[in-house]
Amino acid sequence: MARQGKGLLAVWTDIPVHIEADFNRWYDEEHLAERAGIPGFLNARRYVSVQGTPKYFALYDTVDAQVLQSDPYLKVLNNASPWTQRIRPHFQNFVRNEYELILTLGTIPEKASPYVLLVRMGIPPEHEAEFNDWYNTEHVPALTSVPGVYGARRYRATAGSPTYLAMYELANADVRTSDAWRKAADSPWTLRMRRLYRDLAATFGQLIKAMP
Repeated sequence: MARQGKGLLAVWTDIPVHIEADFNRWYDEEHLAERAGIPGFLNARRYVSVQGTPKYFALYDTVDAQVLQSDPYLKVLNNASPWTQRIRPHFQNFVRNEYELILTLGTIPEKASPYVLLVRMGIPPEHEAEFNDWYNTEHVPALTSVPGVYGARRYRATAGSPTYLAMYELANADVRTSDAWRKAADSPWTLRMRRLYRDLAATFGQLIKAMP
C-alpha cells in the first residue's frame, strides 16, 4: 500500500521528566505498533522537537479522514491497554488534530524523513481564498524547490484547531538555515500574508521511530 494517504492524525504532547523514560518506552514498544496495525492506518512516526513545543509529536497517515471515525480505530481508542492508562494522565499541553489532505508537492520518500517541519495556523475568513492561492501556487512550490526538501503537504483540520497545517519533509537539520530556504520563504507575497496569520505554531522535529 502506498505510504501517503488523504488523512492525517497529528498529536503533540509534553511529558514530565519523572515519567519520560517510561513514556518513550511505551511509545516505541507498544503505542506506535498498536496504531500502525489499525485498518486504514498507513504508518506511524514519532519525533522529538528540535525547535518549538510541545517536546514530542506523532504523525499517522491514514487512507482518509474517515478512518478516525471507524469502528476498528474507536475500539482501540476506547479500550486502552494498562500501559496506556498509566501513561495518558501525564500528558501536558496535549494537542490532537485530525486532518484531510489539500495539496502534495515534491517527492515524499517511502521511508520516514529524518526531519519534519510542521506549521499550524489560522487565517481570517475574508483572506482565506487569497491565503490558499498563495500557499498552493507560490509558497509551497518555492519551498519544495529548496535543496534538501523532499516534499510538502498541506492539510485542513477536520477536528481540532487551528485550521491549516503545512508539513515539510527535510533531509537534514540545516535546510531551514540555508540561503535558498530564506530566499524562498521571504517573498513579497509571503511577507504580506504572514501578517494575517492567527494562532501560529511551528514545530521542527527529528525522527525517533517509524513504523513501518
